[in-house]
Amino acid sequence: MLKTVAWRSGKVSLAVVAGITLALSGCTSKKNAYEGLQVLRTPIKDEVKTLDPANAYDSVSLDVLPNIMETLYQYEWNSPNNRLIPLLADGLPTYSKDRLTATIAIKKGIKFADDPAFKETNGKGRELKAQDFVYAIKRLVHPGVQSSGSWIFEGRLKGFSEFQKTLRDTAKDQLAKTFDEGQIEGLKALDDHTIQMTFTKPYPLLMHMLSMTFTAPVAKEAALAYQDERGQINEKPVGTGPFVLEKWERGHELVLGKNTHFRGDLAPSTMGQDAGKPMPFLDKLVFQIMKEEQPMWLNFQKGELEIGRIPKDSYSQAIGSAGGLSDELKKKGIQLDVVPATVFYWINFNTKDKILSNKYLRQAMSSTINREQWIELFTNGRGKKQVTAAPNGLADRVEDAKLKYDFDLAKAKELLKKAGYPDGKGLPQLTLDMRGSDSTSRQLGEFIAKQFAQINIPLNVVYNTFPAYLEKSKQGALQISYGGWQLDYPDVENVYQLLYGKNVAPGPNDANYDVPEFNKLYEKMAEMDPGPARAKLIKQMDDLVQEDVPWAMGFYRDEYTLVQGSVKNYKGSGFIRDNYKYLKIDKEPRKQLAE
Repeated sequence: MLKTVAWRSGKVSLAVVAGITLALSGCTSKKNAYEGLQVLRTPIKDEVKTLDPANAYDSVSLDVLPNIMETLYQYEWNSPNNRLIPLLADGLPTYSKDRLTATIAIKKGIKFADDPAFKETNGKGRELKAQDFVYAIKRLVHPGVQSSGSWIFEGRLKGFSEFQKTLRDTAKDQLAKTFDEGQIEGLKALDDHTIQMTFTKPYPLLMHMLSMTFTAPVAKEAALAYQDERGQINEKPVGTGPFVLEKWERGHELVLGKNTHFRGDLAPSTMGQDAGKPMPFLDKLVFQIMKEEQPMWLNFQKGELEIGRIPKDSYSQAIGSAGGLSDELKKKGIQLDVVPATVFYWINFNTKDKILSNKYLRQAMSSTINREQWIELFTNGRGKKQVTAAPNGLADRVEDAKLKYDFDLAKAKELLKKAGYPDGKGLPQLTLDMRGSDSTSRQLGEFIAKQFAQINIPLNVVYNTFPAYLEKSKQGALQISYGGWQLDYPDVENVYQLLYGKNVAPGPNDANYDVPEFNKLYEKMAEMDPGPARAKLIKQMDDLVQEDVPWAMGFYRDEYTLVQGSVKNYKGSGFIRDNYKYLKIDKEPRKQLAE
């Protein structure tokens, strides 16, 4: 999943000040509308690109959608080891002796949220059935949907890739019929409350995949009612979750309301005084789109946001010399939540590009980057140099790794000459796409351009909206790009799949890295449980990546979140996507803050 770095310029223009004023007044005008309700307001960095579960694969969309659409499994709240537990499933999977067939029972009595799409029940949400999971997984191979999530079953679920090819070869006027009537051999609804999956090879990470929103059940009635001409459900998701989409003002905010007919799952037994109470506690969840850090920071300080990020230039105001929350914020009752690095950043090189296919050029570019300076300028010390692809804390991560093409200008110049461009002569201008156009993205783009300019590599930096960047990524239309990823699940496989050959666009492999030796190692590794044998394969994969440089590696970063004292039960996690159902507002601290 993709994220951006928080940073801003030291200067604030009149236009920005005006924008801040409008943002603050806009928040104030809504106070009366939310009077007496449990309302949590949180910022998101950019516009939501899609609310289609088959395509939601960025941090912005996945901050919203899992609160509407649920999955078979979820990560346990406040679990120190990221334990998976049933959500829509009625227990853990049962496996055949050869571990190739998994049978999963689904809880009875779970209903979709009320929606006009359910005409047979007069708008009342009907009961969830196993067939809704079958339909959702079939959508991952629909050519019009162009799913970002088909990789989780390609080459694994029996008949999945074959059905995918059938649909691709089907004439457009026959596609709907073929999709409806076709079947994936290894995917069956045994009855209304049992789903069965058969795989071509062992799949140790299956439960992790079934916790991803890609596999959330989709009601066919809702899909047909709200999909566009391509078959994508970008704006009106209908799920079984604790919240429903209530309002979406493009460029401003997105509001979720409580699903009034939600079954009311009970809060975990470890949740203190709220343990055993039906969730969700919130009446409304308001996502405010704030591309610039300054208005977000001012709104948070005024108590107009319950959740906040720390802008770079405000870091010393928020964090004390000892690394904890500053005394100023402590007095306001604000909480600091720190999640160890599950996020990392790098620079992508499109290895299929006619210029960047030259690995010596990529090696040279990686060697121009002063990562210590990068980390110092943009992370306030929260970053750690990326010396191997995977962050710390994951089983089988390469031990004692050292970055092969680290900052070394003399070496960079030698490599550039070896690439055929001595002192940059003859090298055409290259294009770097950033995932935002805010001050953070612009300062970062300038930094990267200056790094490459040290050895006369010309760079044109393009600043995109986040949705536009994601569309370019999906179409494979990036030459150099700023890469960022938040782990979907706690396993190194989630990192190396970003470089797997079959995951090129529209998949997550923006580098278009497709090396047979790496692919074979990856496929073998993906079938194995953690242990020394798998660790050996991962070391071989990492050695290839270090030499081929599809990425100029950057840094891993701990995630710092500020939470108002009025918010209860907040526990940050790199993997829990539907955490808002656990949160509750204590109105008294909020009232004191407002005063």
